[in-house]
Amino acid sequence: MKTYNKNGKIELLRFVFCLTIILFHCSRTFGFSHLSLGDFSVPVLRRGYYGVEFFFVVSGFLMGRSIHKRRKNLRLGLVKPVELGRTTIRYMLKKYISIFSYHVFPFIALMVLKVVVQDIYDGGAKDVMQYIFNAIPEFFFLQKFGFTNTNVDVIEWYISAMFIAMLLLYPVISKFYYLYTRAIGPLVSLWILGVLQYNFGTFADQDRWIGFGYVCVFRAIAELSLGASAFEFARTLSHRYFQRRDRIIFTVIEIAGFALTIFYSLSSYTSKYETHVLMFMTLSIVLAFSGQTIGREEFSNGFVMWLGKISMPMYLCQLLGINIVNGFLDFLPKAAMTLFALVFTFVIALVSMPIGRHIRQAIIDKRASTKYNETSMLR
Repeated sequence: MKTYNKNGKIELLRFVFCLTIILFHCSRTFGFSHLSLGDFSVPVLRRGYYGVEFFFVVSGFLMGRSIHKRRKNLRLGLVKPVELGRTTIRYMLKKYISIFSYHVFPFIALMVLKVVVQDIYDGGAKDVMQYIFNAIPEFFFLQKFGFTNTNVDVIEWYISAMFIAMLLLYPVISKFYYLYTRAIGPLVSLWILGVLQYNFGTFADQDRWIGFGYVCVFRAIAELSLGASAFEFARTLSHRYFQRRDRIIFTVIEIAGFALTIFYSLSSYTSKYETHVLMFMTLSIVLAFSGQTIGREEFSNGFVMWLGKISMPMYLCQLLGINIVNGFLDFLPKAAMTLFALVFTFVIALVSMPIGRHIRQAIIDKRASTKYNETSMLR
């Protein structure tokens, strides 16, 4: 049987939560918020954004795992010591290139589509050029530093906030790994989430500016910290021996936590439960990664891994698919518009994948081809 480095359960959930986010944006764009069941009308998808919390926590988990692996390799003498600033930049560049490469095509295509279908750009070439110029910070994921001028692909706020938070957290966690993951990280996470919940009734806000930063950046810091602490918890748990009965209990808790998160994502329950659900979801992520639950082998197959792989392109392409439907098929029923939006997003994501791979390889090849300049005046 072929083995996979990735966790099949998490890869499947990447796809599931990507779908909930797309459906959430469809409901916002197409203007439906209820599901008709006979004589009843049930409100849905008000918390569809919650898949972002899953991606934040998993990203923090993987960042913590990467930091721990490097620390372990340093102790064993398997890698050479590298200055912390350089290590941070290397990690961030790898992460940045992997996402930026797949973002270029849908971002440019969405800009073109908006110019074509929106009459606010009918002032001619001057307006179009100004629009393109204003979009430069967003093209490079800088919008959540405060350089938000166009909102071409508004869903990419998540990526911008994640990069800012990672750039802040990676060196700190690397320097104080056990102190941060076991004590400071949980405290920072709960403190930030509590402050946001107390002041705004929700931590799921992307455009609110508080003092010296966007709420979503603090949200990213909190949830990435939670994810890094979750890795340390999962690592500790994985070293324990449990009987089959215990593993069955863990599996039930894992399934219940993920089921609760998906249910909450598709529901209209009050935002005051956001933190409750987040904690249950994080516990389920810990159990899924710990290797102490049943069923991981069943999800370790090529199809599930492919679903996880296409999740990021689908996330990046969703507004392109939604705007095509909204611009050209707005005469259809809302259910049909949603179905077409999902289909278009999926197809565009398939097209974008080879384009993204070529862009990524071109960037990597260019970096690898540069030589160290021995005569540099800035050595």
